[in-house]
Amino acid sequence: MKYFIIFFSILSGILLTAASCKKNVTKDPLPAATQTGANTMGFFINGKAWLPDTRDNGSIPRLKAVNAKFWNITDLFLTFYRDKNPDNQDLAIYVKDFSGIGTYNMNKTSRIIGLPGSYGTLNSYLYFSDYNTKQEYITNENYVGIVDITYYNATNKIVSGTFQFKGQNYNSSSDSVIVSEGRFDCTLY
Repeated sequence: MKYFIIFFSILSGILLTAASCKKNVTKDPLPAATQTGANTMGFFINGKAWLPDTRDNGSIPRLKAVNAKFWNITDLFLTFYRDKNPDNQDLAIYVKDFSGIGTYNMNKTSRIIGLPGSYGTLNSYLYFSDYNTKQEYITNENYVGIVDITYYNATNKIVSGTFQFKGQNYNSSSDSVIVSEGRFDCTLY
């Protein structure tokens, strides 16, 4: 009986210790890094999670939150929108002379596709815009980024990858944002 009490005491102590050591596991707020054409993406901007989302804007057709296409036949152009109150933001990835799987450096000044009055050379870039605050951030020689294409299937029109960058405010050279842990899995159209 004495051994039973000692054994039970030790077993109880082990079980209580194991129960108290349970880790707090935080769920990743970003979508999984898939390669199936799931039309997902996400990233952290200055440490805060960002996911694309759009709202129904009445008579105008709903804006697609995730868009992936070729621009000028050889250039990959990805745009992601968050147009759900209170946000009105987007992120664009432009890869000039896309050649499939590999790492693309975003380290040159570029004009932006679709920006009214834009000028200059069109180079690869990462771009983040917040229309509510009228702030735009882009990569250049001093504020660089990387896009890593991890999967490309031309037949099934799927492109997947990761990205990160530090973007300079288009209107104020002293302001910047940091985008980290970016990932996307898109179907090209």
